[in-house]
Amino acid sequence: MTVFSEPAHWVESINHLGVTVESLGCQSLRDLPAGITRLSRWLRVQHPDLMHTHLWAANVIGRVAGRMAGVPVISSVHNPDHEPEAWDDGSEVSLRKRRLVRDLDRWTARFGCERMVAVSEYVRRSAHRRLRFPLERIELIYNPIDADAFQSSAGPKRGELLGEYGIDEGDLMLLNVGRVTPQKGLLYALRALPLIRRRHPSVRLVSVGDAADGLWLARLETEARKLGVADRVHFLGARKDVGAFLRSCDLFIFPSLYEGLGIALIEAMASGRACVATRIGPIPEVLRHGVDGWLVEPASVESLAEGICDLLAAPLRRETLGRAAQAAALARFQPQPAAAKLAALYQSVVAADRRNSLHRGGTSMPASVDRETLAEKR
Repeated sequence: MTVFSEPAHWVESINHLGVTVESLGCQSLRDLPAGITRLSRWLRVQHPDLMHTHLWAANVIGRVAGRMAGVPVISSVHNPDHEPEAWDDGSEVSLRKRRLVRDLDRWTARFGCERMVAVSEYVRRSAHRRLRFPLERIELIYNPIDADAFQSSAGPKRGELLGEYGIDEGDLMLLNVGRVTPQKGLLYALRALPLIRRRHPSVRLVSVGDAADGLWLARLETEARKLGVADRVHFLGARKDVGAFLRSCDLFIFPSLYEGLGIALIEAMASGRACVATRIGPIPEVLRHGVDGWLVEPASVESLAEGICDLLAAPLRRETLGRAAQAAALARFQPQPAAAKLAALYQSVVAADRRNSLHRGGTSMPASVDRETLAEKR
């Protein structure tokens, strides 16, 4: 079930797995009340054992509809949405709107959420603090990655890949993967580029990721021209061959101002790349400074430039960090352990709901559904 009709580029892939995707047909936040009504009706017809929601709009709608239909709800929290750094990321969102978003999140969590899943310990603590949700009811389950996809050597080689954009194979390539938004800190990478080029003149900055925020992209392009580095910066937009870019880069940079976990960073580590990342929120949970990555201060042009320059000047250190990064990512972010932990949480919530329903003298699921059937479903 999806809240909004667009974007839906992933629907076909999910359908191929044998899972039907339905939309609540919401076009904007004004449609949330109608979305709650549609979802509660659907729940009453389908009688699911539980509902798992992801991201703010789905969490708000799902919690209220679940409570109305008597379906227990688990909400995943992916971002520290209500932390000061998230509120002060440069986006043009009023303080009044941010407070309204937080209050709706907080109220619906207390009203209709049995358990939460946090993608990092940092997000877990943030959800407890900002939503006032009991810490013991927030489960930590790191987002896993498709490890095989980032160890594959399939796809174009470095020379072919870079040549498409007029980049010499001998140039030093800094890669960032992520949405082009203020949160991702590319502005500081651009401002660091002139400092980096003093020591490494052949360096180029390549951004791979959705650039739906056209105003922000235009600001970055204007900044690059002012700094005299426009010919050394490449905004490539969303790509399907991210793995090939990761294998081709000399250094992966992750200058984000805030994150929930940092999946792109973990994927770069799994690809065996040395990574420079900002010391924010969950990032020290992901990599260890000087062991399997390099940490710099957030929103600091000088710190970012120094970290990048030092690693570009030390190929052997980059290779050592890359190997350690790959080993760490593959050991900690595999899909199966995360799936097993999530399945156990599902079974626990459904069993508790069944006990509570029997205690109240009612039932929240068809009488024919027993524990063995639930186990098979999971």
